Amino acid sequence: MLDLATKPKSSSSAPRHLAPGTVALTSACYFAASLAIIAAAAFALDRWIIPELENRGYLESHLWTDENHQLNHFTYLKNEARKENPVWRSQYIPVSAAHPGKKRILVVGDSFVWGDGSNNVNTLWWRQLELELKHRGYRDVEVVAAGMNGASTHDELDWLNSILPKYTPDLVIFGCVTNDPDERDENGKAYVHMMPKELPVGENSAAKLNGLLPNLTGQLEQISKISRQAHLSQKSTALEYADWELALLKGPNFQSYKKTVAALADSLKTSGVPAFVISLPAGFQNKTRENTASGHNFFENVKAYNAQRFSAVAPIFTASGLLFVDTTQDFARAASSDPLLKASGSPLRLGINPGNGHPGPFSTHFYAVTAADTIERNFPALLSKSSSDGSSGVVSINDCMPPYMNIRADEHSANTFDFTYPPDVAEHTLFMPLRRRHVQLSLREPAPVRRVEISGENLSAAQIYPSFLNEQLGYTPDEFNALSLKKGNSLSWDLGDKKLSALKLRASFNGGNQALKIRFSN
Repeated sequence: MLDLATKPKSSSSAPRHLAPGTVALTSACYFAASLAIIAAAAFALDRWIIPELENRGYLESHLWTDENHQLNHFTYLKNEARKENPVWRSQYIPVSAAHPGKKRILVVGDSFVWGDGSNNVNTLWWRQLELELKHRGYRDVEVVAAGMNGASTHDELDWLNSILPKYTPDLVIFGCVTNDPDERDENGKAYVHMMPKELPVGENSAAKLNGLLPNLTGQLEQISKISRQAHLSQKSTALEYADWELALLKGPNFQSYKKTVAALADSLKTSGVPAFVISLPAGFQNKTRENTASGHNFFENVKAYNAQRFSAVAPIFTASGLLFVDTTQDFARAASSDPLLKASGSPLRLGINPGNGHPGPFSTHFYAVTAADTIERNFPALLSKSSSDGSSGVVSINDCMPPYMNIRADEHSANTFDFTYPPDVAEHTLFMPLRRRHVQLSLREPAPVRRVEISGENLSAAQIYPSFLNEQLGYTPDEFNALSLKKGNSLSWDLGDKKLSALKLRASFNGGNQALKIRFSN
């Protein structure tokens, strides 16, 4: 008989239940951990991932949108062009009526001339044209420009009666952009209506997070804007940008445009000034369905987008007797083989900045080279080689942001300039792409500068970010290299043997006097 103590125990046991307080605590811990993980992911997305994608050109950030508005505000302040006189001129680039000893080329256009989104006038294609002609040895030619944001071919026709006799150009070049055929009826109303580019800010609960997660909030607002634009397009007779451009090439608007081009040709014949028209293909000024691709497909889309529009207007100019240079095919081919654009694979790199699709350094240089080729081939009498090679070693500043730093050459020291650093606040400085408040100085033409010295009575620290001409590409990419932050009131940096094009500077002071002196040594 077995002892009862040795009998095996049953494998089944009564279920065990956690105390209600323990369950609640465990659930709260899991919930808190989940929130912490989500918060950490959102923080990483806001502080590191989104800024890195912005810096690489894959995202258009709200910071670049704000910066683009600031750049255009500064350009309006420095550029004295207005509707009554659309010639580009500033404190540092004066344009006189007379031009003794120099042939004058007048470039006529719209925002591509005015400088929408630009931080440096020398990036604009008419300035690039003068630099390209000088590079080829034609230093006795000056290039001036007339253009206003939103100007159409009809507007340009209206300008001719005043600017041709006043500025007496030897050649006129019209930059043709895909939205130029915008016409008005006899009552001044548009034949075709476009949806507004700037939509009012909608109600967005994410905006409440702006103080904590500004970059993430900005991207959510961008998505909301595109969604509202798509919704508005379904309820409105106005067209989105790409469709609006195509509609300009049809019906009464296009018939009116044909008359404008004929009148433009007649006006030029009457003046006796030779002229030609060059197409200016680019990326896209608006977010549309056409500009969402990247890499090789993007360049093919660029070609198709521009070819569809320019192929419609080219025969009109040709029939009127004006030379029309269509660069669409060559532009797409050159863009797809440019090493910087290929490495990026981002359509935003074609733009003047990540928040603006107007032409950037690659595009404007391409236009300039093509225009220079056309002048050499079709208007050789305009050009003559200069006896000087231009290598005088003189550095000249012809642009700055903000435009009111009062830059002036030091009469007693070569390549030395005095200026006043502005208050270090948003309305007086640039911010992107450094993500720090700064100013920018731009040279009239790239110069071999080996050393930069900056001094000021109350200067306490400074850092510079130079931008150099890429000799292989032939243009200056909009890239700035950070040199070391230095402390003191007399500072210097060595640049090497590259040609300096522009310089970003951030400085701090230990007093109210923010006057600075900058010296370039070669």
